[in-house]
Amino acid sequence: SGPVERVSTVAGAPGDGGHSPNLQPSPPATPGGSGPAGTRPELLRVEGLTAHHGPRRVRTPVLRDVSLSLGAGECLAVVGRSGSGMTTLARCLAGLHRNATGRVLVDGELLPRSVRDRGRGHLAAVQYVFQDARASFDEYRPVLEQVARSAVRLRRVSPAGARAEAVEVLAGMGVDEATAARVPDGLSGGELQRAALARALMARPRVLVCDEITSALDPVARDGVGDLLTRLANDPDRAVSLVLVTHDLRLAVGLADRVLVLDGGEVVESGSTRVVLTVPGHPVTRRLLEALPVPVVPAPDPTG
Repeated sequence: SGPVERVSTVAGAPGDGGHSPNLQPSPPATPGGSGPAGTRPELLRVEGLTAHHGPRRVRTPVLRDVSLSLGAGECLAVVGRSGSGMTTLARCLAGLHRNATGRVLVDGELLPRSVRDRGRGHLAAVQYVFQDARASFDEYRPVLEQVARSAVRLRRVSPAGARAEAVEVLAGMGVDEATAARVPDGLSGGELQRAALARALMARPRVLVCDEITSALDPVARDGVGDLLTRLANDPDRAVSLVLVTHDLRLAVGLADRVLVLDGGEVVESGSTRVVLTVPGHPVTRRLLEALPVPVVPAPDPTG
C-alpha cells in the first residue's frame, strides 16, 4: 500500500500540524461513481479525482476521473483487485498523494490537495489509518503518548486531558493503560492496529479512512479489529463516516452501506452493498465474488 510518509497529516504520523450502519436502501448499482449518499446528509464528496505515479514526463495513471459521495454516518467499502487504485484513492482523500487532480470536499468545504497545506481543522476532519500500523508509530515513544498527541495537536486539548481521554478510548478498544504505556515493540500487531484506530478517533474526525487495516493480522486479531469497526460503524454518538479500503468482501458485507468497485483506476460498479454483492452487474465484481471459498450473504433489506 505504498510507503508511509512521516509528515504532519493524520493523527497517525509523527510530527506537528480545528474542524471541530445498518444497510440502507440505495439507488441501483451504477458505473462511474458511488452515486448519491442515500437519504443522509452528504458529508464527503469527491469530484473527478485523477491520480498518477512517477515523474511528470513518464507518469502512469492510477486513478481516472473517480467521483463519489458519502453520507454522514455511512460506511463505503472500496473493493477491487490488487493494483486497481484503492490505496491511491485512500491516500488522495488524506492528502498523501501529490500527483492528483480533482476535488475533495468535506461538509461542502474544499480540502487542499496536499496534506502540507491542510490546517488543523482539515487534518482532524479526515483521518487515515495505515495498513502497517507498526510503521506509522514512532518506535521510541510510548504508544499512549502518541495516541494522546492527536488531541493535543489537532484539538488543542491539554496534555493531561488528552492522556486521560486516550486511556479511556484505548480501554474501549481492549488496550489497557499498562499495555499502551509500552513502546510499539511491546504490543502485538492487533493491539497496535487498535491503538492506531484510537489515535485517529482522538482527532474526532468526520471521515475515517481505513486502508486494508486487517490484511496483515492473524485471524483472531483480524476478527477483533473487524468487531471494533462494526461497533464504530453502528455508533450513533460518533457520527463518523467510514471509507473502508479492503480485499475482504466479508468485512465489506458486515460493515458497508454501499460498495464501490475499482478496476484499472476506474469505478466500474457502485451501489448498495446488498445490490452489488448479490446482483453484481460487472464482470470484475462477479470474479471477486467467485474467488471466495464460501459465498457472501449480505443482510436483508430492512425495508423489506
